[in-house]
Amino acid sequence: MTDLIVFRYGHRLLRDERVTTHCCLVARAFGCKKIIIHGMEDPILIKTVQSISDRFGGTFKIEFTENWKPVLQQLKQQKYTLVHLTMYGQLIQKAQKKLKKTKKIAIIIGSQKVPSDMYTLSDYNVSVTNQPHSEISALAVVLDRLQDSTKIKFKKAKIKIIPTEKGKQVKIQK
Repeated sequence: MTDLIVFRYGHRLLRDERVTTHCCLVARAFGCKKIIIHGMEDPILIKTVQSISDRFGGTFKIEFTENWKPVLQQLKQQKYTLVHLTMYGQLIQKAQKKLKKTKKIAIIIGSQKVPSDMYTLSDYNVSVTNQPHSEISALAVVLDRLQDSTKIKFKKAKIKIIPTEKGKQVKIQK
């Protein structure tokens, strides 16, 4: 299984609070081990996502950084392939075969206009469509295409959803 992390560029308190939370939830649900957020530390975000992990399992982590470039350069030194999600990139269908063979991937998503350096520092600039769209949807599509998300297991879950055709079934673990 690929070692996946997400890098969120430009989190702005208040303005991006809900979207960044959803990016964290998607990253967690699709098997990423952590998200690194460029921007001001957000204790409410940490608490919200930690609460989800406590109830539904897993060991998802959130880190914050004020300087994006050294973090991405360090990830490259650690042999992560940097995949920047942008509507200007090549379609995921073209890149996914190579990316599925990659052992370590850092997926970069923005919340504001990214600097031009991001395009050149990244190993891949990838899109799910060449039209304006949400970073949340792009992240979900790409993560689903890179792995079989139905096989992801969440250890120490207190709540487990039992898939059903109709209705809801939840198992509470003790």
